Amino acid sequence: MLNALRTGSQTWTGKVILVIAAAALVIGLGFGDVFRGGGSDSSIAMVGDVEISSARFEAEFRREMSRVQQRSPTLTREQAISMGLADQVLQSLIGEALIEEEANSLQVNVADTMVRDEILEQGVFSSENGDFDRTRYEQILRQNGLTPEIYEERIRAGIRSDQLIDSVTGDRPAPRTLSDVLYKFRNEARSARIAIVPKNTSYNIGTPSSADIQTYYEAHPDRFTAPEYRAITYLLLTPESLIDEIELSEDDLREEYNARAAAYDVPERRDIRQVLSPDEELIREGRTMLNSGRGFEEVSESLAKRGGTALNMGGIERASLPIEAGDIVFKLAEGEASDAVKTPLGWHLFQVDKVTPATRSSFDDIREDLHLELAYDAAIDSLYRLSTVLEDELAGGASLEQAGQVIGIDSMTIPSVDSSGSSASGGPSALYEIADGQEILLTAFDTEINQESTLVESAAGNYFILRVDNITPPELRSLDSTREQVVAGWQAEARANQAQRAAEHLAKRVQGGESLSAIAKTKHYDVVLASDLLRDSVPANRGVSQEIIAGLFSQQPGSPEPVVGEVTEGFSVAILTKVTAAEPNRNKALAKRFRIKIGRERRNDISALYRFSLSTQHQVSTNQTALQAFLNTR
Repeated sequence: MLNALRTGSQTWTGKVILVIAAAALVIGLGFGDVFRGGGSDSSIAMVGDVEISSARFEAEFRREMSRVQQRSPTLTREQAISMGLADQVLQSLIGEALIEEEANSLQVNVADTMVRDEILEQGVFSSENGDFDRTRYEQILRQNGLTPEIYEERIRAGIRSDQLIDSVTGDRPAPRTLSDVLYKFRNEARSARIAIVPKNTSYNIGTPSSADIQTYYEAHPDRFTAPEYRAITYLLLTPESLIDEIELSEDDLREEYNARAAAYDVPERRDIRQVLSPDEELIREGRTMLNSGRGFEEVSESLAKRGGTALNMGGIERASLPIEAGDIVFKLAEGEASDAVKTPLGWHLFQVDKVTPATRSSFDDIREDLHLELAYDAAIDSLYRLSTVLEDELAGGASLEQAGQVIGIDSMTIPSVDSSGSSASGGPSALYEIADGQEILLTAFDTEINQESTLVESAAGNYFILRVDNITPPELRSLDSTREQVVAGWQAEARANQAQRAAEHLAKRVQGGESLSAIAKTKHYDVVLASDLLRDSVPANRGVSQEIIAGLFSQQPGSPEPVVGEVTEGFSVAILTKVTAAEPNRNKALAKRFRIKIGRERRNDISALYRFSLSTQHQVSTNQTALQAFLNTR
């Protein structure tokens, strides 16, 4: 529930942190004070002046325990504690308290009206006529192990948290400069000429003894064990999947542009040269020389020979100069020099070479970026709305497929996937292509067969829910049943060792100046060309592996050295032949999606760093006695 609330509160993105506190209670909901220090209950922990009471900790643990038992009904309290549930709950409460303490120190408060509005927007607490139903509100909270005070506290904390984090990170697509740099880095392509040294069957490796076979079998049980496979069906909701459906009128864009007009101002800039010295007389002498008709460059050279410092400052804004200098320099005409100017840095003689007037980016200049920004915000809001509808449909008994049809999202099926993300065929499953694939995979292997997971908000801010349709358990095959595979494995390992030695020898010869292609021809090694390899690409070319790709991208263009790496056929020796730069302007649609993705990654990273920084700024202490008493309770 809290994740959903936090996502919903992202509609406040970009707003100034509110510091307005409502003194009176909100009529109709009866909100009271929540989570204040100095409570009468014994505390489980203190974060600065913020208390985490034992009662609150125990209530939160019970709620989490109930949630976990929905998926694992046989899980006992002792088992949950041994698995770290109590620690997780405590760390979560400490995280909330850190935000609370930081908000207190910054005098950031959330008005009761904001909490009220957030609850009213949930809709789940409304009667049939659409009005807020206090009785229904308390009943639903009670069913979920919550009191109004705790629930309202969670909402208040979620709003406050988002206000603080958004003030640090924002929630916008990444700046174009940043996204373009990363786009060029991640999409840079490299090509290589590759000689493949095979695991040759002609190598004299001998026949393994019974002891060799037994040893190899016992050393590689994973190779002879069929892993557990699961079949899953899932729904995935992302802003990117919704952004193209967002319609924004020209009037909407112009209205937003006008509201932000000042943000598009580009201040006046001036190309300035100066001579700086601690000697007032030297600078005044320079001014006299200018008055006599000598040029600024000649004067600068003369003063520099006598201890002055001549600087060409290029185009700068007024704010980049000391106040004393800015007031004077920005009144000079183009080509005009100043009198001697005193600043905390010393004495100056300035000349303005060029004046670039202040400008304002036009609507047409920023229209594309503005459209992307507003559409993304709208997609975030739509995502939260759809997630709420999805939860309601599932709660009403709809299947994943049926709920997906209601919100217009197609369900996806993975016929078989193991815990590493591979399919039963041995190749990568479709989850490899999904940003949230790892989280989906972890959830799939934490969900019982024929059961649906909870609606999960991923680290990237997306939502997904899945159902496990089938489980094929792992099975260790006996030596007798796998003897042929064991022998083949032993032989393959021996041939691989031979191939590796041959590849390393080939690389040394190439490094010594011999031709890769010429040596490969005499050895009957295949030579292939691999084009347009990417840093993060899944190797699909013959003779290419992640090891080869990493080696090629670790090299500087122009001075390549042979790269040796294991591949499917044996070992490859690769020589870098071409580097192809990536230009965002060549594929604007791809660059647009990439920019959105980087913006979200950036926000998540900054948010994590911000939360960590709070843990270093505020003192955190735990009551080990109270904690141990709780852990020992049966």
